Amino acid sequence: PDENVVISTRSSTRDQVTTREWNDLPSELLPSIADRLGIIELLRFRGVCKDWNFASSTASAEIEALPNRDPWFLLYGENNNSQCTLVTESGKQYTITIPEMDGATCLASSQGWLLLYREGLIFFFCPFSRARIDLPVPTKFPPMGISDHVAVFSTPPTSQDCVVCIICRTNKTDDLELYVIHRGATSWTKHKLNSFPNKIECAAYYNGVFYYFDNTDLMVCFSIKDRSISLGKVRYVKSSNERCIPLRFISNVEKEDMKKRLDLELGDVSTCGTTVSCLNADKMVPYENRANAKGGGTRRSKGVWFQPRFHQIDKMLSW
Repeated sequence: PDENVVISTRSSTRDQVTTREWNDLPSELLPSIADRLGIIELLRFRGVCKDWNFASSTASAEIEALPNRDPWFLLYGENNNSQCTLVTESGKQYTITIPEMDGATCLASSQGWLLLYREGLIFFFCPFSRARIDLPVPTKFPPMGISDHVAVFSTPPTSQDCVVCIICRTNKTDDLELYVIHRGATSWTKHKLNSFPNKIECAAYYNGVFYYFDNTDLMVCFSIKDRSISLGKVRYVKSSNERCIPLRFISNVEKEDMKKRLDLELGDVSTCGTTVSCLNADKMVPYENRANAKGGGTRRSKGVWFQPRFHQIDKMLSW
């Protein structure tokens, strides 16, 4: 809003008109206004003045993360700088500067949080509020660009029961390694699965188990309770009466519609997928890891699908 805009209100005298500046609105009204705003409007709201910024200290733009809403897209890593392209659900594009995305690789995306790897560090990050939570780095972690890395976390990083699970391929082999850490832990545990040559394309968490799916019908499962890794096969339900995990793969039609909305020259772009909240069964948007594609000497663009949220945390919050 422009601070020069005024609101006209009728006084007790019918013909008399009084005016009030936007920044003179009653302070008790501001938080309720902020709570009803979407991401873009909330960012503009916070930029009006210090009072409006303070009044939005608990706002999260939850309206944009309601079930059955398509995810937004963030294109980053172009031209070796921190300039990113944001594409909303409606297809509107914005250019924004996010220093934390320069040189980063997104490993996971869920509920508005991104799990990033940058300059040897792993941390949770919210691109709008720039809230950040650092994690310990696994020892002997395979370098980015050599192996495929796909991650999932069970709950938001601010939850006490948050667990992170990263799967990656050991160099030039068909073996997979899983790195797992619980909130409050200072080190990761490593698990190994021999001979799994297929590329991981989708990942999700449900009811204590991390699931990683390839481009066939195979899946890798890791149980938090049993601390065990196993192989499984996807079986598609044929009736609504069958018991099943409430997850589904995004359809080819949905995938094409999402890409058309971007109106971007994606080309050789490695994309981090996500899981979109839906009323019946959450849908999994695939990863498109192209780390091994030929890219010459220039940095390759990257992208991430995510649900827009404005997470705000105490600066002293630690993992």
